[in-house]
Amino acid sequence: MEPLEGLVALLDRPLVCGDLFDGVPDTIFFVKDAAGRYVAANQVLAERTGFGRKEALIGLTADQVFPGALGRRIASQDRAILDSARSLKGELELHLYPGGEEGWCLTWKEPLFDQRRKVVGLVGLSRDLRPANAVPDETAALSRALQSAQRRPDASLKVSDLAELANLSTFQLDQRIRAMFGLSAGQYLTRLRIDQASELLRQSREPISQIALDCGYADQTAFTRQFTKLVGLSPGAYRKSQAHSFRQ
Repeated sequence: MEPLEGLVALLDRPLVCGDLFDGVPDTIFFVKDAAGRYVAANQVLAERTGFGRKEALIGLTADQVFPGALGRRIASQDRAILDSARSLKGELELHLYPGGEEGWCLTWKEPLFDQRRKVVGLVGLSRDLRPANAVPDETAALSRALQSAQRRPDASLKVSDLAELANLSTFQLDQRIRAMFGLSAGQYLTRLRIDQASELLRQSREPISQIALDCGYADQTAFTRQFTKLVGLSPGAYRKSQAHSFRQ
């Protein structure tokens, strides 16, 4: 038995992370089952959605917890992750801030698998996007710029374009992105392109040469070099590893 498995077997209850994240006021934490229903959450989520106690969320889906279009969007996102078994990494989106107002956040979600690699749920967190020393108008402009980057993560969008969209200098933009992601603005754009390439390798049968072009690389050699450096596998090996994992 692996050390982690042995520890989990000794716990009186396995989902202790909700208690840990109760003390992180700018972060929502949750675990959901294969139907998208909450099986664990932190107190922050309960308070922001008006439920008061996190236990009241158990068994509900996102569209029963969040209001209107926001709830429907989150539920649809959950369903897509559960159906595709793909991760969500640092997605910029709206959620509820304290007091019920909508505000920007970064969201991470990971599918949960059983021993046969069947998706049995997901785990995730959303962290408020409020860069230090940023005024509300600046935060909104920066959020719009990052959304543009997420919509078109190819070579046509440059750091200078993002800075102009955010009404910041390139230096200011770089500092804001470093504070949020621990990456330079250029590294952030590269990460978006590699994330897009990873999804295309998993979900499509496009030739690797075409994926390289779709993600803004001039040729397959440059794409393969950078993908291998960041992912640890060549694009071809990565595609094969993903296909193998889902056959198991």
